[in-house]
Amino acid sequence: MKVRSATTPVARHTEDDQRFLSNLAEVLASALDEHAMLSAAARLFVPRLGDICVVDIVEDDGSVRRVDNTLDAWRLAPTPALRSGETVMLTDLTQSALTAITPDPHGHSAIRAAGIRSLVLLPLIGRGRLLGVLTLGLTRPDRQFSKADLPFLEDVAQRTALGADNARLYQQARQASRARDDTLAAISHDLRNGLNTVLTAVGLLLRSLPPDDETRRDRRHIEAIKRSAERMNRVIADLLDVASIESGRLFVEPRREPVHMIVAEAVTICRDPARDKTLRIEQHVPEAQLEAVCDRDRVLQVLGALLSNAIKFTPDGGLVQVTAERFDDEVLFTVRDTGIGVSPRQLPHVFDRFWQATPKARLGSGLGLTIAKGIVEAMGGRIWVESRPSEGGSGGTTFFFTLPLATPQAQ
Repeated sequence: MKVRSATTPVARHTEDDQRFLSNLAEVLASALDEHAMLSAAARLFVPRLGDICVVDIVEDDGSVRRVDNTLDAWRLAPTPALRSGETVMLTDLTQSALTAITPDPHGHSAIRAAGIRSLVLLPLIGRGRLLGVLTLGLTRPDRQFSKADLPFLEDVAQRTALGADNARLYQQARQASRARDDTLAAISHDLRNGLNTVLTAVGLLLRSLPPDDETRRDRRHIEAIKRSAERMNRVIADLLDVASIESGRLFVEPRREPVHMIVAEAVTICRDPARDKTLRIEQHVPEAQLEAVCDRDRVLQVLGALLSNAIKFTPDGGLVQVTAERFDDEVLFTVRDTGIGVSPRQLPHVFDRFWQATPKARLGSGLGLTIAKGIVEAMGGRIWVESRPSEGGSGGTTFFFTLPLATPQAQ
């Protein structure tokens, strides 16, 4: 590092420093694209830290790319800042000093033409890896870098590197998520084609059997195949829904819908499994004209998941209640059961992927509540749960979710 006594150091005051760092934090948090974020940061650095600012990024393949076109005529040579992550300060731009940062004579001319009098090259290091180099230059004769500037400049470089690293990780995660979604979509398409063929063949076989022979072994076997194929189809649909929710691409079509009809349909669908366990299902919608702005099919999916859970975990002879009522500018849905309940330790995890109240039993895919939460939030609602584990007495779980109330002005 070459340092010569400065005529006038870069002026700073503690209050100014804190204000600048606060502005830098906002810039670093404002964009999730690494190059866009660093370009915005470079604009913030001029003229506060230097008269000229250049940011070079080391790409994943090892190549070096400049974030913006400032002084694009010169490229960094393998300086210590690029080789070992050391800060380099040049207060006297002699020919040998210029050669140290770029061997290109045209680069030397570009630097001199810009009127740069001193330079500081700051490595951007994230998680122990060199991400790039921040180069600051001074052109005014009354300003000069000095050793006293380094702690603050290196702090700025460290914060910038952290922001760049976070942005790079975010982009990598998005790319991995897109690759996963594309793979899942392709596999699901192929699986569904096969399942649809199975279901079509099963339907033909069932129609070909005598209708009066319900106890024949071949009919039972074919019906078992049909149930398994339908279950696999539901699992595929659940996986696709979860992927859509996580990527923010879940499709909903909200419109005005009568609430009492949605509740009645959801309860009707669940009557048979409830009857098999001698459970009572009660529904209550006080206002016949109550309407919500929602996607009808998606709300039925949510109620189906909540009712299915209630039926699974409520002992024979129990009660499941479904209600819907006006709640300020929302419609509040409630699904309450007299089942086994959820422990306080498990309650925060009920909407997690693959969560199971009884993991060893593997009752379902464990995605129903995750999907229910994603659907409700996609329609502008909220969902939560309260529970009291049964300990020889009354217990049970209550799920609540809201949807926007359809007002006279709502479409």
